[in-house]
Amino acid sequence: MKSRVPPRNYQTEVPTQLGPVDKVPLGIKMPFGRDNEFGFFGAITSTRERYHTNLKMLLMTAKGERPMVPEYGSELKALLFEQNTEAHLDSLLEDAITASVERWMPEILIEEVLVTRDTTKESENFYAANIKVTYSVVAIPASENELEITVEV
Repeated sequence: MKSRVPPRNYQTEVPTQLGPVDKVPLGIKMPFGRDNEFGFFGAITSTRERYHTNLKMLLMTAKGERPMVPEYGSELKALLFEQNTEAHLDSLLEDAITASVERWMPEILIEEVLVTRDTTKESENFYAANIKVTYSVVAIPASENELEITVEV
């Protein structure tokens, strides 16, 4: 009878500083750029930074934009064309962020979404929203972080 492979021992402590052993690339830094340490593209070496980048990419990707996965992304850009009243649109944007994160990144807990917009007719960014998302990663204790994005049409 074959023996079963024992379960992996996952590290429960999050390292506070990266040492030479911990410099393992986990993803590509955004925006793209040359990095002398890892090669042509800069690399993400921290789990927190990886979650931050993945969340930003999820929210800035419009549904239908990604080939072969048309449901991936959020509806933030499409919602900017909705009725432009403060309470109505802000709640729609918050719901869109929460729905996207719950579906595609369930390991992230959204704590607060703050939407600010300039709705005056004279504004050059009438169809733009500044969004500040406060979130934490469920598996990492004390991992509260903020993501600020601007969604424009």
